[in-house]
Amino acid sequence: MIKAIVYHTNTGHTYTYAQILSKKLNIPFYSLKEAKEKLKKEDTIIFLSWICAGKISKLKKANKNFQIKYIGAVGAYPKTTKYLEELKINNQIILPCFYLRGGIDYHKLKGIFKIIVKMVGKTVPKENIELSKLFTNGGNFVKEQNLEELIKAVKNEGDKNNE
Repeated sequence: MIKAIVYHTNTGHTYTYAQILSKKLNIPFYSLKEAKEKLKKEDTIIFLSWICAGKISKLKKANKNFQIKYIGAVGAYPKTTKYLEELKINNQIILPCFYLRGGIDYHKLKGIFKIIVKMVGKTVPKENIELSKLFTNGGNFVKEQNLEELIKAVKNEGDKNNE
């Protein structure tokens, strides 16, 4: 049984997903810092975090502190099977992992992360109009329906446990 949703956010997209997921599954959600105070090492969680340079932020830390059952990786790029597979390889993930499109908020990005995002934006081909606009102006793609696969997986597991 999943005890909680634990998230790590940088600009708020992951927090929003945690909040929506919490309501949909009727499971509490905590920031990673709060979770270390409220949960036990043996507690099973859903971990949501943002992606930076192909790595899911704080995944190793969450893995050391809890039993992760599902991972939600939040990033700015459009969702593709290829990108999700690359994330799994880059982060050595064997657990169920779901890509959740977040966005870019330049008003909330700070320090090195703002510099990294702007540098990545310069590598986006101009022909890719959607990504060019995103990296120039920012954008928010958080939608409840982006969580559908994750919600279905969690509910299916719950149904199997009740049989």
